[in-house]
Amino acid sequence: MAFFIRKAFRAGPVRLNLSKGGLGLSVGVTGARLGLNRKGTYVYGGRHGLYYRKQLGKGSRKNRGTTGQLQSGQTTRYGGTTDLFVDTGTTFESMFSNLKTYPLPELTENLAWFKNPILWLIIFAAGIYGIAVNLPFVWLISLLLIFILSFFLIRDHHWKKRGKNLVESAAENFEKYPEKAAKEPLKIYIEHAPKRCADRFMHDLYGILLQIAIEQPDEQHILVFNEIEKILPVSESIKEQTKRAFLTHSLDAVLEDHLLSEEEELQMRELVQKLNLPEDFIFEELNYLNLASLVRREMEKPLKETEASIPLVRGEVCYDEFNNTRLLEERVLNRFQQNRVQYRELGFEIQLTGTLTLTDRRMVITGRGSREYRINRLANVITDLEANVIELVLTNRKNPVFLTHPTPMLIAARLEKIMETL
Repeated sequence: MAFFIRKAFRAGPVRLNLSKGGLGLSVGVTGARLGLNRKGTYVYGGRHGLYYRKQLGKGSRKNRGTTGQLQSGQTTRYGGTTDLFVDTGTTFESMFSNLKTYPLPELTENLAWFKNPILWLIIFAAGIYGIAVNLPFVWLISLLLIFILSFFLIRDHHWKKRGKNLVESAAENFEKYPEKAAKEPLKIYIEHAPKRCADRFMHDLYGILLQIAIEQPDEQHILVFNEIEKILPVSESIKEQTKRAFLTHSLDAVLEDHLLSEEEELQMRELVQKLNLPEDFIFEELNYLNLASLVRREMEKPLKETEASIPLVRGEVCYDEFNNTRLLEERVLNRFQQNRVQYRELGFEIQLTGTLTLTDRRMVITGRGSREYRINRLANVITDLEANVIELVLTNRKNPVFLTHPTPMLIAARLEKIMETL
């Protein structure tokens, strides 16, 4: 693929990278993050299985609960011991974990016949043989073939250079003055350039113009893009794959924290409208967008007194209840040594499954038994949206309390609001 003008275009959270390798989308580094917590800077990463986290500063096992989000399967190092957090299947799967990200279509360029190294090798070998055995006819034919191949190489270079310049100028003019975007040069290039070159540069130009069109707030760019789209020799399947790649990468970016702000929702719905994709083609993305929007609205609801399923003391107010909540306990599953480093495999075990009741005084989990924790002892709420785990740090407990729920962000939001009222 070609190499182009600016190194990247940006549309909201999505970045379109342009390089010698062609087009590429990026929304950050998946599985590796840098963050700040009360103990300084930390970096953590990994994906689906084994995770790690390293504190870039002093740390201690005693205060691990306040160092940031706990990752299922991550490792932390304290002194000479490394903790490996293993997914034991006790936590709920994140409702966003099955959201697929579709890649840009792979547009492979076939090797031109006149660039085949074997062909060049045969011609040179024949010419050298003709000179060696004094056969002018053989080396003259070899020389003629070299001139012919050189002509095709120069011609190919000419159309590539012209295509590169055309992409640069078309993208720059379209971005600045969409109403003046020249369509005739595109038609001339498509008509006269070798099909291989036309396909190569027009496919890339399509992606660049689409990126510019969706990042602009006005409608003029979209209208002009729709006109240019009809000219470019790009198949309908490539168009839909390119648009879906932009859409899914955008959605993946705004849901990276598993939350969706009102501004992000508006941005995504405008993007869906601009891309003009059929609803059945984006059914999955629309479902996740609606689900994330519902979660946000639930989280933004003010505290409201509700009926409790457990007896309350005089003056106690119940604010919410969450069914299917699991109380977890962190256990050491295994110990081993490797390369003079001590390792501990940690995992969660389910202690209790039932209903979590949140009041202005208590957190109560009732099922086959019950557990109760005082709200005024709650020092910190840490939500890991990858593992769907809530870590509750209590002032009267050495070890934190771990909960898991299909939508832990709702529980965390309610707890934060209750703590604010106190």
